[in-house]
Amino acid sequence: MSFFERYFETLDGPEPYSSLDLVSDDVEFAIEWANGDDRKATQLRGGKEQLREFVDAGDMDGWAHYVVHTAIDGDTEFALGETRWDDGRFIGTFLAVAHLDADGRMDRYMVGRSPAITFPSRAHAR
Repeated sequence: MSFFERYFETLDGPEPYSSLDLVSDDVEFAIEWANGDDRKATQLRGGKEQLREFVDAGDMDGWAHYVVHTAIDGDTEFALGETRWDDGRFIGTFLAVAHLDADGRMDRYMVGRSPAITFPSRAHAR
């Protein structure tokens, strides 16, 4: 199981704060979040405390992250995924990258999310 599969499964689970156990104390992150296809996005950034605040603010009821593709290059991992409602309806596509420290915890994290684009499934990819 990839880092992002573990991270998002934990974040979406019954104890979302346990996802912070997978995060280094000196993490730096940037999240680019678009709610529509109007070219407007919000950037959230900071360290572990701001990531905790993001978990505090998140309304996770009724939807979850689904990792579709992953790639690993040394201590850096990439994930392409979707957020979906519990009934399977698409919410948005995300692309995430994390650098993992020597203990396998995320110390750099960047993710972008937008509902404006989808990618074909593996069955349809050429």
